[in-house]
Amino acid sequence: MTTPDPTSPVARLLRYANEVHALAGQSGRKDLAEVLAAYAGRWKDECTDIVVAGAQKRGKSRLINTLVGRPDLVPVDADVATNCFLSLRRGPQLAAVVHRNTDKGLTQTPITVESIPDYASMRGDIGKRRDVVSVDITLDTPVLDGLRLLDTPGVDSLTVGHRQVTVAMLQRADALLFTLSAQDQPVLRHELEFLAEAAERVRAIAFVLTKVEDSANWKSLMEENKARLRTFVTEAIAADPGRSVTLSPLLSAPWIPVSAKLAEAAEAKRREGRQERADALRARSGMDALERQLRAFAEGRESARGATVVAAALSVLNSLSTGAKDDVAVGSDDEGDLTARLAEVDADLAALTELTAKRRAGAVANTFLAREVGSIVAARLTEIRQPYENTIATLKNQAQIDKYMAELPESAQRSLEAAWSQIIYDTEVLARTTLDAFARDLGLDPVQLTVDRRAMPNLSAVQVRGDMAADAPVNVDLVRDVLPSASMGLSFGGLAAAALGPVGFLLVAPALGAAIFLGRRKMEQVQRSQAAIRTALRDQFALVTREMTLDLERMVTTWRVNVEQAADDSLAQRRKELETRRAELKSASARSAAERRKARESGQERIAKIAALTTRGHELRKELGAAVAALGAAPAAPEGAPGAVPPVPAGA
Repeated sequence: MTTPDPTSPVARLLRYANEVHALAGQSGRKDLAEVLAAYAGRWKDECTDIVVAGAQKRGKSRLINTLVGRPDLVPVDADVATNCFLSLRRGPQLAAVVHRNTDKGLTQTPITVESIPDYASMRGDIGKRRDVVSVDITLDTPVLDGLRLLDTPGVDSLTVGHRQVTVAMLQRADALLFTLSAQDQPVLRHELEFLAEAAERVRAIAFVLTKVEDSANWKSLMEENKARLRTFVTEAIAADPGRSVTLSPLLSAPWIPVSAKLAEAAEAKRREGRQERADALRARSGMDALERQLRAFAEGRESARGATVVAAALSVLNSLSTGAKDDVAVGSDDEGDLTARLAEVDADLAALTELTAKRRAGAVANTFLAREVGSIVAARLTEIRQPYENTIATLKNQAQIDKYMAELPESAQRSLEAAWSQIIYDTEVLARTTLDAFARDLGLDPVQLTVDRRAMPNLSAVQVRGDMAADAPVNVDLVRDVLPSASMGLSFGGLAAAALGPVGFLLVAPALGAAIFLGRRKMEQVQRSQAAIRTALRDQFALVTREMTLDLERMVTTWRVNVEQAADDSLAQRRKELETRRAELKSASARSAAERRKARESGQERIAKIAALTTRGHELRKELGAAVAALGAAPAAPEGAPGAVPPVPAGA
């Protein structure tokens, strides 16, 4: 890495971080010094890590392939495998290496480029992708000069592995490209929640709107996305003003519309020797603007990393301040200072005891979460089932019933699949609201919930039993069927006799009686068939309701147990720290006057240093934040960029 300008914010940051690190060591807080060292250690890495994230089918993988000029390199239309990510960096030749966790540790295995999907995608060989951590790909392309692109699992995959891998990647990211599609639905709630989580970890973010070539309304969709983001951020900050620092930058992040399809068409024209047409298509693809944004991220990685280091340093200083104030109280000439400090610790311990009791009460309340899940599932599935029952009541004959029964399983399956996402969302909102309140009451950060989605139950087993079958024999009950029909026949026969005379009765009455009998029998068959269909449908929906409820109850219980365990760990750690402080403060009275005076002077000196370093830290964070925000300034799009003129077909 080149030596920065000594007067630049980055150079001042390096000196600042060294001072905070030294102060932590001098204060006997080796643990805090190591934390800061870990954050600052990334300065040695001269490669800018850019995480590319987004939901499935948002054009993420094709975008990466187009950027590096290899259309078939990264699997398209198949999500990255659970617990795996793809790393693309510049190298002398095209090659791929699989990194796998084994009993002997992390192993590396070279593979062919063609076999990458087998190891790294959900459509690959389950045996080959087992225990794969990453697939590193090298290729010689100028786009990757000083850059490393990290392709992560889709953020809507909603499995434990996918979510954890993507979030883990953000810990090492210098920047984030978040993809959305111009040919798909607007940004969804779970995507916004992922972005909020990402903003806590990475400051440099850009949005990429893909697939603009065939979308006539991509501009309006982009504005809708911005509006949804703005609403989400505003509501989140209103609920917790402390999140303003991390969430507000999302509103100023750039939006870059691109078309991988047009960029690929441009390369095809270039190979044909049609340079002018290739240049026009390339300009309209938006890829040049995206590459300029990547260059900006690369050039500004020190600012992005610096902002992270400053935040860590300020946290370290806050912890050091407590110890320094204790030392001042220990060496005070006024014994009341030490007594007051001890009283503060005792008060904190008493408050912690109250929190522990509140934690137990909250845990009892949390047990009702699983029960509420059943109500959510039942309500949603009742909404789905009712239209089917209404349709069943309109069926008039066996032919309609047979046709309906042929279509029912697949139709019901689609309805359930459509409702599943909403049920998941309702359940997550319920759990998040309840568990966030539980965590907040205990002074913990908001919880992170990871949804584990199982396959949908299948309704293809719905069958019509008994007399619903078309070829079932008709069993006639003489009392129930024949006598009422004969009576009706005679009644109608009497009406006919009045009009036609005795001969008319003799000719018409038996025919009418038979016709009415058969018609009534068919109607009763339809009615019994309708009842059987409704019964079968309700039975199947009851089964699906039970299965869904059990799955979601297990999921919610896992969330609850994890949050409660985190609460227990946090409370135990806080109690340990407070008890250690109290023991040290009490032992201070046994020290000599000289030792206490030395502790006071040291504490006063550290407090002054901490105050000065804290002020400098806030100033640096402001400067670096502005520098990072400047990286997010949307590059000026060249004339002819997407949307400037009507879309061009890729084959033009």
